[in-house]
Amino acid sequence: MNANSPGEQMAEQEALTREVNVNPIVHLIAPIAAIGATMIVRKIVNSSYRGFTGREAPRVNDATVPLVKALLWAAATAAIAAGVEVMAYRVTNHLGSTESAN
Repeated sequence: MNANSPGEQMAEQEALTREVNVNPIVHLIAPIAAIGATMIVRKIVNSSYRGFTGREAPRVNDATVPLVKALLWAAATAAIAAGVEVMAYRVTNHLGSTESAN
């Protein structure tokens, strides 16, 4: 048995019948925006590391950097970059979409 009130059921049904249309140009713009945003954020993260530590950010191909430090830095920058990429895609898709009721 469904415990939702008739008003809640109607709102759910209305939400299911809405259709979101994304402009096809957004599919071209979103990846470019994501790449650009990720590049900018990586530069900011590396500059922040240099500002806090006084040293350059670890490079994964530098054999003098301890393995654990290189792995932690790679994981941190990858997580930040992935978050920025998701946000860039979401923002561009939201800006390029229209919602219509069927």
